[in-house]
Amino acid sequence: MRVLFSAISISLIVSAALAYDAVLFSNQREIGGESIEKLAKAATPEEPVVFIVNPDFTLGQFSVKANAYSSEPTTDFLAKSVKNANFKESQYFPHPIEAYTAQAVTSSDEYKAGAAIYIIAGEEWTSMEQLAEQLISKIDNCVGVMTSTDAVLHTKTNRVKRVATDEMDGASDGASQSSEGPEASGAYPFPLVLPPYNNSGIKTTPEANLTCLFYLEGLSVVVQQKNDKALSYAAAYLPGANLTYSYADGDANCLKGPVGNFSFRVRALLHQDVTGKQFNTAAFTMKSGDTVDFTLKITGDVFGYWSLTGAVMHNVAVTGQGNYKSAKVMEQTIGERETQYSKINSVAGWSLVCGQTQAVFFPSDTESVKIGISLVNTQIQLFNVNSKPEKWLAAQQFTLQAEDCTGTFSAGSWMGIISALVLIGGLIFGYVMLQSVQTMDRFDDPKQKQIVINVRE
Repeated sequence: MRVLFSAISISLIVSAALAYDAVLFSNQREIGGESIEKLAKAATPEEPVVFIVNPDFTLGQFSVKANAYSSEPTTDFLAKSVKNANFKESQYFPHPIEAYTAQAVTSSDEYKAGAAIYIIAGEEWTSMEQLAEQLISKIDNCVGVMTSTDAVLHTKTNRVKRVATDEMDGASDGASQSSEGPEASGAYPFPLVLPPYNNSGIKTTPEANLTCLFYLEGLSVVVQQKNDKALSYAAAYLPGANLTYSYADGDANCLKGPVGNFSFRVRALLHQDVTGKQFNTAAFTMKSGDTVDFTLKITGDVFGYWSLTGAVMHNVAVTGQGNYKSAKVMEQTIGERETQYSKINSVAGWSLVCGQTQAVFFPSDTESVKIGISLVNTQIQLFNVNSKPEKWLAAQQFTLQAEDCTGTFSAGSWMGIISALVLIGGLIFGYVMLQSVQTMDRFDDPKQKQIVINVRE
């Protein structure tokens, strides 16, 4: 069995940086050579597919739980399930699997029989393994797929219907969009692209010289709270797999030229409860159905540079836990002073690429609390995306010139480089000094009179 685990480890390590890892197992179905996407599309209530996911699933995590490099037998339920399965293999895939009608299960009480696809989701391996142990025996003739949470795109059907109804009816509860501006509709899966040329459900026709694109895979909500003159921070990651977005005309304001004010509005809806933490301590929660609705204002100048110069938070709310307070932000506008350290800026002809931007904070209805938004895996370009509309229709894409928001050398890198230079300089100085040490000439020349030292008794 160690050979199987080692083979899985080797095959997944090669692809870890390029795709999502997955381990498949089944007792009834021969799964050799079938892709996960094909299995998901062919899933039925009689032969369901069960995705067993956690945000940090990696080959290393599976190998540790399976004792792949140890002679000790594994005690982990999932690892033993793979070991004892009649059919098992590893796969990797470059794009998330679409499973919008799947039944997502985060506790045993949420399980309902009869679904074609299940998603058993844990916050980490232990909770995932415990939940799978409770439920997997209830699902007959299933194919199990262990992978990352982000690898499966899903939206609970009843929640999607409610979102569309609330948005189109202009409801004023937590799931509705802001009433300001055009009415939004739809519940489309992330990643978000504005203007939404890639979305077949939105009839958006490219216009000549409208040269801007905005891409977004997820968000982070950061809460800043002031306690006794000290600031504390807590954050929650909202992956695109747990979000949908709606769209209205005017959400992407592109200009026919590099100078002026551009804007992008993000209307995101959360489909799973999330917990924000300060280190390992729960600090706040956001519920399924909550919205994160904000607008980014970006200005391009006559010299070809552009940067974030303002933002509007239309709606976001958190429920405090422990020492953290609940807070809400509605229709709050901030300017250049508050956004100057966001590092959302670049130059004409280049796009900004960022794994995670600096958070931009908005004052809330609670005096000591500010709520910030950080963009996760985003790309922004304002000028020179493509000036010919016929090419836009063929493929909307960023230019090859891209600038990363993280510089080549971080503060830690500079500290390490300077420390190393100081130590090397000291070593060279010491070596040179040792090389210049010489004995006295009188001891080396036998013709010289010897030095006699009289010692009195």
